[in-house]
Amino acid sequence: MANSHLQPAEQHQLQASLTVSQLNARARQLLERNLAQVWVEGEVSNFTASSAGHWYFILKDEQAQLPCVMFAGRNALTPRRPNNGDRLLLKGSLSLYEGRGQYQLLAEALRFSGEGDLLARLEALKKKLAEEGLFAPERKRALPKMPLTLGVISSLQGAALQDVLQVLQRRWPLARVLVYPAQVQGVEAPASLRRALALAQYHGQPEVILLTRGGGSLEDLQAFNDETLARMVAASAMPVITGVGHETDFTLVDFVADQRAATPSVAAETASPDAASLLQQLERLRQNLNLAMTSYLRGLQQRLDHLSLKAEAPLRLGQQKQQALHYLAKRLASQHPQQRLQRTQNQLHQLTNRLATATPAKQIKEQQQRLVQLSRRLQTGLNNQQEIRHLKLRQAVSRLHSLSPLNTLNRGYALAQTQANQLIRTASQVAVGDLITLRLAEGALECRVEQTLPKAVRI
Repeated sequence: MANSHLQPAEQHQLQASLTVSQLNARARQLLERNLAQVWVEGEVSNFTASSAGHWYFILKDEQAQLPCVMFAGRNALTPRRPNNGDRLLLKGSLSLYEGRGQYQLLAEALRFSGEGDLLARLEALKKKLAEEGLFAPERKRALPKMPLTLGVISSLQGAALQDVLQVLQRRWPLARVLVYPAQVQGVEAPASLRRALALAQYHGQPEVILLTRGGGSLEDLQAFNDETLARMVAASAMPVITGVGHETDFTLVDFVADQRAATPSVAAETASPDAASLLQQLERLRQNLNLAMTSYLRGLQQRLDHLSLKAEAPLRLGQQKQQALHYLAKRLASQHPQQRLQRTQNQLHQLTNRLATATPAKQIKEQQQRLVQLSRRLQTGLNNQQEIRHLKLRQAVSRLHSLSPLNTLNRGYALAQTQANQLIRTASQVAVGDLITLRLAEGALECRVEQTLPKAVRI
């Protein structure tokens, strides 16, 4: 026998040995079982995209590198294709390509890790505007104490607008609120915010403008770090109060605004006086006025009594003095404190009635109805635009579908690929025993070549 010279222990080890394929298979199972879900960050290099749409690249740092693949079904959900040098945060699982014995990361999702660069650009822009004097405290304007018209720039769908309107309704219902809708997040947000601010400037009606948005990440608040928007806020004809994000969030517009509030609700409180407090002050003033008038009337009454005592002996006065006394009595009657008190009370009553009739409930109701009508018109316009875009999308999808190679697969054909994901066009590209992949209209087949034929065989 060929192995007769081996000892029993050595024969047992030989029988328990693994083939390379078996070892790679076990290694793949261990990797996929123990590292089924990982996040890894690094820099992209050697990026390539196959004709099938798969992405192959290396993720590296200063000491090591990791081969990665992101299949077409996964990378179709990413915002854009990465470039060499981009820093990525990848989510995926580790596996092993048994044919080459090379382990790799099967990426399922990716994020572009650029927040550090974003902060650096923001700090540079802050320094630039600060050097121009746009952050100087002396250029900040005082806010109106009792504004009767306020402008609010915010998203109609956001909770920030509702918080602002509720605070204004509770604190200062006399004010008229003009809402200038704008997008507050995304690529179109900076231009939308600039248009809303320009529209408020064009109207010229608000006495103060509130620029608000709810909380979010640095990328979510990026629209409020737009340089042009910050310069427009600095050049605004009316004071601007910002209430963007939460208390710890700071954006570029916060530094150029006339006043920065921690939240949208605080911005609304800053812009509006407290009506209940004003009513209390008015009541105290009314009481002080009554006390002052009472004291003044008491002094006049004492003077009248003194004059009455002097007038009790008209016989001792001459005709001239009697006429003078008659004239003084007439003037005194016209300036009687009781009549002045009555006139003052009438004026106070008229002012009270005017204050009662000036309640903004009717105006608020009319503005709410107008807001509902505008919202409906806006929704109708959005629906029409959405239908038009859906129609264009369906037409484009139809044209794309007519050119898609998947139609060929649906007719029963298949695409043959090597393990290196190269399309097989001739039999000479593979050899007997090679593993190939047949991609069908639905699914794929892993096959091994049993025989190659030099010429096409009729099926």
